[in-house]
Amino acid sequence: MFSFFRKKDNEPDKPELSQPAAKPGQPAPQHAPAQAEAPKTPDSASYNLSELSIEVEDAGAHLTPDEEQAVVLYANKQAQAAVAALKAALPGVIGSRRHETWLLLFELYQQLGDRKAFDELALQFVVEFEVSPPAWRDLPKASTAHTGAPGSAYVAFGPALRSDGADVEAAKLVKACADGGAVRADFSKVTEIESLAAAELLAAWARARKAKARLQILGGDHFIELLKGKIEPGRKVPMEAPFWLLLMEVLQSTGDQEGFDNLAIVYAVTFEVSPPSWDDKLAPSPEQKAEAAAAQPASPAPNPSAPDQLVLSGELLGGAANALAAIRDFANTHPKPVLDLRKVSRVDFETAGQLLNLCMELIQQGRTLVLHEPNELVAGLMHLLGITELVDIRPAYQRH
Repeated sequence: MFSFFRKKDNEPDKPELSQPAAKPGQPAPQHAPAQAEAPKTPDSASYNLSELSIEVEDAGAHLTPDEEQAVVLYANKQAQAAVAALKAALPGVIGSRRHETWLLLFELYQQLGDRKAFDELALQFVVEFEVSPPAWRDLPKASTAHTGAPGSAYVAFGPALRSDGADVEAAKLVKACADGGAVRADFSKVTEIESLAAAELLAAWARARKAKARLQILGGDHFIELLKGKIEPGRKVPMEAPFWLLLMEVLQSTGDQEGFDNLAIVYAVTFEVSPPSWDDKLAPSPEQKAEAAAAQPASPAPNPSAPDQLVLSGELLGGAANALAAIRDFANTHPKPVLDLRKVSRVDFETAGQLLNLCMELIQQGRTLVLHEPNELVAGLMHLLGITELVDIRPAYQRH
């Protein structure tokens, strides 16, 4: 809020100018009828501009350092560490009538599925604010499966997997698989892959298997089609062999035995060599297939009951290229685009940065996004990166 310019209290009023004397032979000047004195307006002669100041007051809520730390930790998939940070900070905000720490902690318990801790905090919240606390929500299991549990590492690959830098991309996968367990490999935004990059990924795949890591492929259908476009039955080109072999690894990891067997036969005919064999031990179990399916990010879709709303869900990670593209297309065809974020559990820094760029792009086109009910942790990240300055937010919990 900007203050008005004001004249110093001890500054003397500017003397009024006297009327000029009448010349000989001319009538004295007539004064205008008396009127209410007009308010004085500032001018450069009566103010020392160097001593004027503008007072600025930001009416928006700011996150405390502890709250910022919790938001950052959660965005980096360290939910338990975020809980510890907020629990340590909570005694310091009791009595201050500040909601943010409480609401962030509520959301952490919600995402972790800790109903007991949520209910205990709710009792403290009622005593503190004398109003109803946020309500517990029954979230799909997919929303709580990847908030920091051991063995759920995540690695995303960029749009272009080229020969230059292929070793770096492969090293990302090897590092994610070092501790074994389930590793989500996100190929959803890969639009280009070269032969050497495919060979590097093949080597990384072998090392992942040696580390007993279980790969869950995100964007698998898209990546499979990309690899299929690189090969042709009967075309015996040695540089294309890595595409064939990598495609078989992806089919093995996704449990598509029929697709694997058909491809293996065509590979053997094309290159006149024995193909890799299907390994039941490497195929995901039905439970693991269901888990991998739950980890797949749902495609954004318009809300049938609200045509100007685009519904997003799950975790938006690694830049979320498909989701961002859908948002851009939706905003370009709707005058008042609303993103329904009620089912989005987590957004990482890379995706939030891409969303910030998209918001700036849309503002230049005269469009402003509305974010409908993001959870407190997602909203906190948006605030931290300045996205809330570019969009309208409809919070899930109304402060009282």
